[in-house]
Amino acid sequence: MLNLAFSIQDFEYFLLVFTRITAFFVTAPFFSTQNVPRRFKAGLGLFTAMLVYTFVVPHHALAYNTVWGYGLLVLKESMAGAVLGLMTNLPLAILTFSGKLMDMESGLSMLNIFDPTTRVNEGFSGMLYHYMVLLILMISGMHHYLIKAMVDAFELIPVGNVVFNYDMLPGMAMQFLTEYVGIGFRICLPIFGAILVTNVVLGINAKIAPQMNMFAVGIQIKLLAGLTIMMIITITMPTVSSFIYEEIKKMMVVAVQIMST
Repeated sequence: MLNLAFSIQDFEYFLLVFTRITAFFVTAPFFSTQNVPRRFKAGLGLFTAMLVYTFVVPHHALAYNTVWGYGLLVLKESMAGAVLGLMTNLPLAILTFSGKLMDMESGLSMLNIFDPTTRVNEGFSGMLYHYMVLLILMISGMHHYLIKAMVDAFELIPVGNVVFNYDMLPGMAMQFLTEYVGIGFRICLPIFGAILVTNVVLGINAKIAPQMNMFAVGIQIKLLAGLTIMMIITITMPTVSSFIYEEIKKMMVVAVQIMST
């Protein structure tokens, strides 16, 4: 006969596990998009929490005395899950940054498209690269890695023992910003170089034939050159995805280091 009896202490411990996992799904890539139903996030969080509670995390007594103490533990677990998901979501902002640089160079900076997943207006190039990289990451099983990394984080960050190490934040933030700018420029470098050559050619033509209105002609030429190079460099999307993949792994490690004792 199946024994479904459990104590109040076990239920409180399960709630903490469920809180961290659900907060992770709310802020993590793939799962945090608006087109993923909230019921699915809650159900996936509950199912994952049941598996983690049963087979992964070691059960131990929680150190609290009052209801306020338990509420503080719930708050810490929710912050731990949210930070883990948010840190892994930050590398995707590199695509938006590089997309804005592409739009500025190719003349698409005034074109904004409403993104239904984030409910904000984004540039054409940034949104295109964002969805292409997300698709490649999903095909490569990145969502499985995120769930596995989040489960493994319970061993390094035990339930009820979340500690935020603020001394590591400045150095890690500078390292991420350096890689953020470097990878962003590497992604948009082909378009930047093509538009630079186009501007040089237009400048030479403006000196040779000053009677031609290079300003009016240059807009169409730069737009055509930008779209052509963007279409050609589509073959480099797996490489771009690998850059983002590695950054997501690094940020997950950083998040665990910040909250581990």
